[in-house]
Amino acid sequence: MHGKRDRRIGDRCLSVLTDEKQDISDLLGYIHGFYREALDLLPIAAIPSLVPRLLKAGMPIGFLDPVSNIIANTIAYTPPPTLESDEGVEAPSSEWILSKIITDTNDKSVFRVPLSRLNAHGMTLARRSLDGLVSFLTSHYRYLISREDMSYLLLARADLLTAVRLIEQDRNKRRNLFSITNKVALECAAVSARHPEPDVLVKASLTMASRDVSMLLTGQDPLSPATLESLAELLRQGPTGMDLNNISLDHLRVNEKDNNKKRKRSRQTSESTEGSRAHKKRLGPQLTFRYTLALKLLLLGKIHGHYLEALAKLPRDGLRRHHHCSLLRGGYCYGPRDPVSNIILNTVWYGSMFPTPQKFELQFKVDMICTRMLARIECCSLYGLVTFLRTCAPELTEHDAIWYLFRSGADVHKAIREVKKHGHHVPGNYQYAYMQAAVVSWHDDPDELVKFATSSLNMESAKLLALLQGTLTNDGVECLTMALPHKSPPTQSEEQAQQPNQVTSSSQVLSKNQKIFISEFRKKFRRDQNFFVRKVKAVLSDYSQQKGVHYKLHIICGVNPRVPDGPSVALVNKKFQFEYFHINFLATAPNSAVASPELFFAQCSNSIKERQERPSWCTPVSDSSMDNARCFSCEFNGAKIVHPYDETYYGRYEDFKLMAHGKHGTQNELLTSSCHSHSDVMATMTQDFIYFYPNMDSKFAEMNPISNVARKLKEWKGRIF
Repeated sequence: MHGKRDRRIGDRCLSVLTDEKQDISDLLGYIHGFYREALDLLPIAAIPSLVPRLLKAGMPIGFLDPVSNIIANTIAYTPPPTLESDEGVEAPSSEWILSKIITDTNDKSVFRVPLSRLNAHGMTLARRSLDGLVSFLTSHYRYLISREDMSYLLLARADLLTAVRLIEQDRNKRRNLFSITNKVALECAAVSARHPEPDVLVKASLTMASRDVSMLLTGQDPLSPATLESLAELLRQGPTGMDLNNISLDHLRVNEKDNNKKRKRSRQTSESTEGSRAHKKRLGPQLTFRYTLALKLLLLGKIHGHYLEALAKLPRDGLRRHHHCSLLRGGYCYGPRDPVSNIILNTVWYGSMFPTPQKFELQFKVDMICTRMLARIECCSLYGLVTFLRTCAPELTEHDAIWYLFRSGADVHKAIREVKKHGHHVPGNYQYAYMQAAVVSWHDDPDELVKFATSSLNMESAKLLALLQGTLTNDGVECLTMALPHKSPPTQSEEQAQQPNQVTSSSQVLSKNQKIFISEFRKKFRRDQNFFVRKVKAVLSDYSQQKGVHYKLHIICGVNPRVPDGPSVALVNKKFQFEYFHINFLATAPNSAVASPELFFAQCSNSIKERQERPSWCTPVSDSSMDNARCFSCEFNGAKIVHPYDETYYGRYEDFKLMAHGKHGTQNELLTSSCHSHSDVMATMTQDFIYFYPNMDSKFAEMNPISNVARKLKEWKGRIF
């Protein structure tokens, strides 16, 4: 696996977008309209004290329609006023109130998103609210930048809930209203909009969305003081348990009197739910570099989920011996079957076709997949999938190919069926597509991979399906190995041609320095593995005692050892050891009803000695929740760690809040760029020396002479993984 890359996916995408100033002006126009409607509904004349509360906290941020959000946030800011307290006070006119809300677009500083810290407090409520809407989407969803957020908001007519649904329709995901991610995003939105009490907005948003308040907010123009009292009482009670997915987009359309306006808004909402088609139509051919990269990173996340599932299916003993090496070298997720089955079949086939002699295997048990090398095989699979699909349908753009693969869950055959539905001609013979994919993804023997992918297995389909659906045993792997097609015996001329290049000893390709480095590097690999395994077994033992079920480690499948115990503001300048690491591992409970390995997340102290002030813990997670929880540290380092959506951990909250304040050294665009630079790992790496085998890696040895062993080892004073 030592090829030459052409370029990164997305390098040739256009970076021209629609006019940003016009987009901001259009969004402000929608927001100004919301405030006009809210002023028609609020009983300002009867309760003049609503005005300062509206101008301070009445923001269209929340999970109802924008006008209802403005009303709820206005009422929630302070205890509801009474008629007595407002007697004798003359309410200002609607025109005067709007003059404090409507933004003057002649001010050039208005068109900076997000606003600078110096200008933010001097901006109107409408303009600060726009920052809050953008901040919610940026904080909630990975890989979105402000320009993409504004594109979704424009499609949604500045309705946050509609924008959320458009994004989740594009990303094939659903969320829980009361997840910590939602609460963090709401607080970030309130902070960005300079709400005087962000916690009040968060509570009001969750409360209003979880209760049926449609009867209170419809049929009155304006709302009565008694209605405001009832709303205030609900807001004091707080939220109830309710899934946001059950709330209709038209759940609260408050202007009952103006039926034409209501029908128009409903029509706009319906049109905006076209999702990605409308999003792509709006950007047209001017798809941004960032937009394609976002899709690429989301697709890599889906591919990572397939590898986690495949690791759970492969036998633990087999993983320790050689399957981990075969998976990292040739376990691609493309092939004739579904992605997980392809990973397993390609791994078993590669191990039988290119076996590593025992003298070159690691002389210790491997309980941990190297995170960077796993990321590389996932990236190789991505490039192979895109190449395969575009070879089958050459008229597809790179972006379109990524989109079809993302929507099909990285299953290239499902993607081809979708491509055909949209009128593209796809030939039935995939031999050339497999060849192109194998070359691009750096397979060691593309010709043999093509023969394997296009051949029939010597096993009945029902038996093969039964094997691939469950967790494989060593006997099952043996059955698969026997059923797989093997390399044809070479002819006499081929055998003679191969003999001069036959490598029988590492001394023929390795220098003295390289031999020393490999020996020391493998020792470090083992020490680091022992450290992580000891930590994982400790937290797994604690969890087993809590649940009364004994769990056994299956395999460690991802780690980020660079997690600070606070915000990562000075992450680049941090020279001392990081206090924590985040890790994913698979574990089995042999005596439980669930025999297959479960995926776990753990946050553990990085200290060699246990410290009471740094508690370590673990919890089961689902790979489907990969995009439902965020972690600044893991994203910054490009580590695809699956985090729990309902637990608090370092990297989940403080960094995003500081970013919303404008006080973080890393902004969202840089965070996404850093994640991409770490995720696109189509390159040889020093970790390849861990599994060095002369017959396969002579070119790699030539590319990495290791002139200074001490200096090279010093570069790895941290954890290898």
